[in-house]
Amino acid sequence: MAFISKRNMDILETLVCVLEAGDPNMDGHSLHVHYLTMLLYDYLPYKEKRKINKADLSFASLVFDVGKYGVPGRVLNKPGKLKNEEWELMKKHPDTGARIFKSLGKFDRVSEWILYHHERMDGNGYYRLKGSDIPLPSKMIALADTFSSITMTRSYKPTLTYENATAELKLAAGSQLDSELVDIFCSIPMEKVEECIKAVQKKINIYEDKSRNNEVKA
Repeated sequence: MAFISKRNMDILETLVCVLEAGDPNMDGHSLHVHYLTMLLYDYLPYKEKRKINKADLSFASLVFDVGKYGVPGRVLNKPGKLKNEEWELMKKHPDTGARIFKSLGKFDRVSEWILYHHERMDGNGYYRLKGSDIPLPSKMIALADTFSSITMTRSYKPTLTYENATAELKLAAGSQLDSELVDIFCSIPMEKVEECIKAVQKKINIYEDKSRNNEVKA
């Protein structure tokens, strides 16, 4: 899927920012996961990097959550615990996202990574894949998604500091998350990880400011 140019990726980033800017429970989450995933890729051992097409990973880590736009807002933005039927709706978003891109053709590999980004190492994920059966890029996105979810501001829960968040990752290693990936991520200098959220905030602020200006003009 190397046919996706940098310009097209920039356009896609812009679209994601526009969609998420101002949403209290997204607000740059997809972009944050994208940056974290690509940072993690940079620190992978060479033998692991060889298994992944970087352009595919860049694309998948940016659009992995697009299926959430098929989830009713009352469920997606609900504060507190979801009811069983609401949780079943939420769990459909990886499949929705995967089907969107699979239908376009030439996105089979990316679609698979999106589909399995909520799998767990212990086999208790959405589709019950376990350990090595889970695609490596899906594991990377899952780790980045977890870190972003517990460190970004959300209306329904408190955020964690970098130190507490990495401690949570270590607790989840081997059961929810891939242990080797957790070790690699936690070895990345904290400043590099924090640069990701700063870059997200900078971009999101631009689109929030534009949105407010348009509202004033209207």
